[in-house]
Amino acid sequence: MSNSRLLIVANSGASQAETALGPAISALASSGFDIDLRQPGDVDEMVAAIREGADACDALVVAGGDGTVNAATDALIAVGKPIGLLPIGTANDLALTLGIPVDPEEAAQIIVSGDTRRVDVGRVNGVSFMNVASIGLSVDIARRQDPQRKQQWRALSYLMTTIEVLGEANRFRATIECDGETIEVETYQIAVGNGVFYGGGMRISEDAAIDDGLLDVYAIKAETILELMALAPALRAGTHVERDDVISLCGRSVRITTDPPLPINTDGEVTTETPAEFSVESGALTIFAPPDAADGQG
Repeated sequence: MSNSRLLIVANSGASQAETALGPAISALASSGFDIDLRQPGDVDEMVAAIREGADACDALVVAGGDGTVNAATDALIAVGKPIGLLPIGTANDLALTLGIPVDPEEAAQIIVSGDTRRVDVGRVNGVSFMNVASIGLSVDIARRQDPQRKQQWRALSYLMTTIEVLGEANRFRATIECDGETIEVETYQIAVGNGVFYGGGMRISEDAAIDDGLLDVYAIKAETILELMALAPALRAGTHVERDDVISLCGRSVRITTDPPLPINTDGEVTTETPAEFSVESGALTIFAPPDAADGQG
């Protein structure tokens, strides 16, 4: 890939941007890449930068966290170029899923190596997501996240905010339809995963993959906050799907309804609400990633 032109779209507000962006870009430049660096001020500017600069580059690089990638996904699909990731955000769950080093300089070497992987993109009500879309507890966590805390504590900020939110959590009733199967549930949270990791390193399931053309769904049936807290280790490891107090489904098409309508968190941002229609586009993006890394194992 060296001697090629890279369009780098960087989120200058990402938690590691100040310390890690410069060294990562220097590593790419010293490997022979011609660099076109853009640092847009908002999502609209980022999308415009991708669409305007794509024709003149051989590949694009997104420097930021999961939220940055999420906001850029539709534009990245439209231009159809290979994508590199420089994980300078808070959680960097997509990089973790793909086995890309969370150290941005090391991640730059993955781009230099030139190996790629085709990955799926999930959609809910037309909104794209790479990692997970969820309803319930995770929405409250996303809304409560403090930017200064994210800068200081990075992935630990999710745990800190979760502890704060748990005391106010409420269950809700939902109907889940997955590839023809219908389930009624009262739950604290429903998650629909396209990737493997979300929320700073929790697994959607042990068997989840970002290139299998499937969505992995779980709903927590715990009846009390204490029961919910007891689930935490299993949620972290992805073994919750084996428990009786968790509903687990897998399919290509998912519909979720609630009464009243509830907001939906996609990769850390509240973007739509129920009723929700979920689908998956197989192989929608080509991303530079280690060729020998199984999902979640770099």
